[in-house]
Amino acid sequence: MAPLSGEEYEGIGAYVDATGQYLTIVSPMIGSPAEAAGLRPGDEIIGVDGKDVTGIDPNTVLKSVKGTAGTQVKLTIYRPKTDKTFDVEVTRAKLAPDKVSGKILDDGIAYVIIPTFGDNTSAELKTTLTDLLAKDPKGLIVDLRNNGGGYLKTAIEVVSQFIGSGVV
Repeated sequence: MAPLSGEEYEGIGAYVDATGQYLTIVSPMIGSPAEAAGLRPGDEIIGVDGKDVTGIDPNTVLKSVKGTAGTQVKLTIYRPKTDKTFDVEVTRAKLAPDKVSGKILDDGIAYVIIPTFGDNTSAELKTTLTDLLAKDPKGLIVDLRNNGGGYLKTAIEVVSQFIGSGVV
């Protein structure tokens, strides 16, 4: 799981949900080992390094998924959408949480990705919007797909940048 404070950590690079029966991928971080390994939102980690984790607290499982950069972890994944189970080897890395990013698309539309609502998201969004709006785009797309969630306060700050007045 990636921290929301912007600090680096070592692991597979995925936002996870530890509230269910299994540790579940909410979304892989962009450019992370988890993304490169093909992990998808909804994937359940049902085994770690050949050991079945059924009945083990997902927070405990999380500790065994994290680890030193450069080391490998073998995950057994159950993908409910396809009803398939498979193993995948993931090499852990030193990671920083996803940052807001943006670009101008070919049709002149500004495109912004907000992957999480962390400590630095509001400032990163302001910087990204300033840079993109200086290019006089025809429109703006804000992509929240696979957003791992985060702080409510930050989500309100983000939405407040797009509405003039009223309750968020």
